[in-house]
Amino acid sequence: MRPDSKPGGKGRPSFIEEARRRQIVDTAIKTIAALGYSATSLAEIAREAGISKGVISYHFEGKDELIEEILSRLLREPAAFIKKRVEAKTSTQDKLAAYVDANFEFAKGHRDYLLALVDLWGRRNPTQAHNRFESEAYEPSRRYLSRILENGCRAGEVAAVPAKAMASVIQASIDGVLLQWAFDPNAVDLDACCSEIRQMIAGHVAPKNDSRAAFGT
Repeated sequence: MRPDSKPGGKGRPSFIEEARRRQIVDTAIKTIAALGYSATSLAEIAREAGISKGVISYHFEGKDELIEEILSRLLREPAAFIKKRVEAKTSTQDKLAAYVDANFEFAKGHRDYLLALVDLWGRRNPTQAHNRFESEAYEPSRRYLSRILENGCRAGEVAAVPAKAMASVIQASIDGVLLQWAFDPNAVDLDACCSEIRQMIAGHVAPKNDSRAAFGT
């Protein structure tokens, strides 16, 4: 059993321990993205990270715990990235534009995150995968977008639309394009797709007295 001062114990991990855990997770994400979950062993992750397998075992109680940390990272970091950019805007239409833009911006710089997420989704137990993604990915996204739309409607900045349904459509549009890009990046123009999604949303939610063709301008 590891002492409480180590990552798996009750004490708070040190800065060095946190840095090492991050290195392991970073390497694991890149390895899963390149090789797939089934071909990614702790030994392979250790080799890619330039450390011993024992170092991974010190910080994580096996592959399952490491995968849970990876999933948490894959969900947490894009959400924080997107929220920061959305909250910097004031109007509803600018917030929606920033939400779309930030999703694509993050994906461009973290394609390995998307590849790893897709692979892990398919490899994990279906019930576990469903519960995990429903509770930590899609539901927060729908709730966040719904709140933006509902607040905008109350302020008269956007038309009265079914917020929850519209939130699902927005997220589905983004994810659908990114999934295609993950599998074949040369076949998808992310900038053009991002612009089209922004235009579609703008045309649907703009108040009837708003003749603008796009938002975020």
